[in-house]
Order: sequence, then structure tokens, then C-alpha cells
Amino acid sequence: MLYDALSPIYDRMMSHVVYEDWVELIEQVADTYLSSSRPSILELGGGTGVLGALLRRKGFRYLGSDRSFGMCRQSKSRKALVTCADARALPVKKRFDLIIFLYDGINYLQSLDDYARLFAEAADCLMPGGCFLFDITTEANSLRHFRDYLESEDWGDYAYIRRSYFSRDTRLQHNDITIFRRLTEKTPFYQKSTERHCQKVFSANAIAGAVPASLYSILGIWDGFSMKEHRPQSERIHFLLQKLDS
Repeated sequence: MLYDALSPIYDRMMSHVVYEDWVELIEQVADTYLSSSRPSILELGGGTGVLGALLRRKGFRYLGSDRSFGMCRQSKSRKALVTCADARALPVKKRFDLIIFLYDGINYLQSLDDYARLFAEAADCLMPGGCFLFDITTEANSLRHFRDYLESEDWGDYAYIRRSYFSRDTRLQHNDITIFRRLTEKTPFYQKSTERHCQKVFSANAIAGAVPASLYSILGIWDGFSMKEHRPQSERIHFLLQKLDS
């Protein structure tokens, strides 16, 4: 399963990520579009629970989920309430004011049919008038930063090598990661694991076209964290959908 080998070092690899930017965006969305004074949030692809912990500190009611058991285990270490689940088949009966799927986790969906399944599942878990906030990484981002990219790090107990490459023909962003876990402090022996991650980079227009008009209105398709209209050169695009009352 993807992220199971990676989960113990994920936070170290992602130490550059400014999760507070998402907290600020979520607060703006809640203040502008949600009626509840203390909104409930379901996070899809919640990973190690860093964002969830920040949201709980802000007073949001929060449930996390992730498809990877390893990531859920890391999240539970932060005392988060979390369920291991595929976003396309959510075992959740409660309804939420806001569903979030951030840090381009949605890009792991490989077809627009998968998007349609996700949108239907999310609608079933939303209160009428509730919102679904998600982001995508774009072709501009892949071509600018990850068309042919190599990085590595060695912390002593763990090390990794990551190679990223993008195919314009298939619109697939590949991230191949080799992970080395030191077996004991006193030996030079490592356990090797590999993970091959593949994200599909659909255009914003294609994804907007997959949003079922019978379930949602599209409130915004924004450039980065700006809440302003996205542009062809946008590297990250946020979508905000609102569930229809009927």
C-alpha cells in the first residue's frame, strides 16, 4: 500500500510545507460560506494528521481519514479521530459542514469516473449547503518543478532517494521513492523499501466538467490560496463546491 513504508518519514520529508496556509484558507471558507459557528470537518487523505491537529486547535470538530493504514497510524499518534478508508467508498454515516481533500491527494484518482464517484460519496457526507474544498496540482507545476527531478536525504536512522518525472503525453506525474530504514543503531544494515506514486494531472476544466450539477454548485476555482480566479500558469488550484439544498 502506498505510503505505508513512507509514513514514518513523511513529516520529515514534508517539513517545508506551510500547513498554516491551508488553515487560513479553511477559516476564510468557513467564515464566508458556512453557517455553523463551529463547523465539523471531514478530511480525506488526511495523512499524518498535521493539518487535522492545527484545525482541532482552532476549534473545528474534526474527523480524519486516509487510505493508507500507515498514515492513519501516524495520525492517531497525534490523538486524532481517524478512519482508514478510500475516499471513493466512505464508511461514514455522519454529515459534515465541510469536507477537505488537500495537498493534491485528489490527483491520485486516475479517471474522471473516479472523480464522479468521489463527488457522489462526498455529497452523501455533507450537510445541505455544506462545502467540499479540494486542490489539484497542475501541468504547469509538473513542467516547472518535477519534469525531471531528483532529491535525497539521509538522517541516519532513515534515508531516501526520490525521482520525479512527468509525461506530457499521458499527463502522469511519477514519483519513485526508495526508502532505507536502519535496522539498529549499532549496525550499518538497512531495510530497503520502494514506493511508486503516480498522479494524473487533469486540467481544471476537465475536473469542473466532472462535477455533477445535480449535486453541487461551483463557488470558486482559485489560483493557489488567493481565492482569485485560477490562471493557465497556476501551480496549485483550489476548488470549492457547495452541496445543493435539494
